[in-house]
Amino acid sequence: MSSPTQWNAETAYVLTLYKYLLGILGLWVLNEENVFSRIRWFISTMVEMTATVSLSLEVIRHCHGYEDAFDAFLSASSSVISISKLLLHRVTWRHKLILVQAIIHDWTFVKTPRSRDIMLKYARTGRFGSLVFFYLGCASCVFLFSSLIFANFDLPWISLEKETYNQTSERRLLLAAYCVFETYTFFAYFFIEVLQTLQILVNCISQCGNDGFFFDLTMHVCGQFEVLRMDFIEINNKQSLSHNKLSILLKKHHRLIDLAHNLQKAYSLVILSQLLMSVMLLCVEGFQLILTLSINNTFAAMKHLLFIVVLLVQLFIYCFAGQTLEFQSQELAYAIYETPWYNFDISVMKDLPLMILRAANPHQLTAGKLLAINFQSFKEILKASASYLSVLRVMLDT
Repeated sequence: MSSPTQWNAETAYVLTLYKYLLGILGLWVLNEENVFSRIRWFISTMVEMTATVSLSLEVIRHCHGYEDAFDAFLSASSSVISISKLLLHRVTWRHKLILVQAIIHDWTFVKTPRSRDIMLKYARTGRFGSLVFFYLGCASCVFLFSSLIFANFDLPWISLEKETYNQTSERRLLLAAYCVFETYTFFAYFFIEVLQTLQILVNCISQCGNDGFFFDLTMHVCGQFEVLRMDFIEINNKQSLSHNKLSILLKKHHRLIDLAHNLQKAYSLVILSQLLMSVMLLCVEGFQLILTLSINNTFAAMKHLLFIVVLLVQLFIYCFAGQTLEFQSQELAYAIYETPWYNFDISVMKDLPLMILRAANPHQLTAGKLLAINFQSFKEILKASASYLSVLRVMLDT
């Protein structure tokens, strides 16, 4: 599908943020043929791989206290998710390109004010979800950098944590990789801090940028399903539906089915990796939160609580996107059935049941075709995590 090269104001509102944010890492799909974009992607992937390797070695060696090992495990798991999103982008970027071209096309050729209002509503929802991802990522980075900034201050709420790290290293690192780097000079320490700063920034942009982009793409597809549903609802006031009009609606439905399939292909494996890591990290972070509260380490407890909130909000937004797509695609079947089909021509009446049958099978976003991502899945994740933490709490009390 060819799309206009000129963006209008609405298209810029939806895509400009991702054009510049993802463009930093070479992930913007409209620049995939650009050599410099691929070079940025390669450098970003290598930087994140160095983080994964160093933090994994830290977990394996665990030469210092449990807090270092747990922090390294958390950071390594986050880096693994980031690398998976960077690598899978090279496999699925064509599906994302189709979705971006659809956004440009739909905003350029929107026909009615009603359709524009519906699309704008979902665009604002997508922007809100993207900003939530962005602000939570910034909050996580602030906590990581604040632990380094305040490392040399005698603040009462971090005194315990300072004592722990003073036993392991004279200088505090942004990421817990003390066993890997061991002793280092001032210049080596400066190089390590610069490298870890890049690793954190790449991780944050890869996570927040990709998640926000996914949410915005999903909201646009949901908006198009609602526009098509409203087209059928308007037929209620008419006495007949011509075969040409039905043909146009059928083509719109077929196009939306194709967009939903491209969305599923683009993010199925990404959702799977995100879901597996998030469930595991929820359990680990919950255990750390209980442990730090038991030893009255307030600063560490705040850090773990923030990461738990970030993981839960991230999972909720993924499930919200999947639930919205499932709901809007399924509601289309009811809208078709509620049309005055008994007043239509025989040829039109014969085509409607097939369309209702297809619309009655809702589109679902799945994690690797194993688990549908919706509110039911989010509830099951919460139940499993709470059960695990309750068992750990009993073990700690005994």
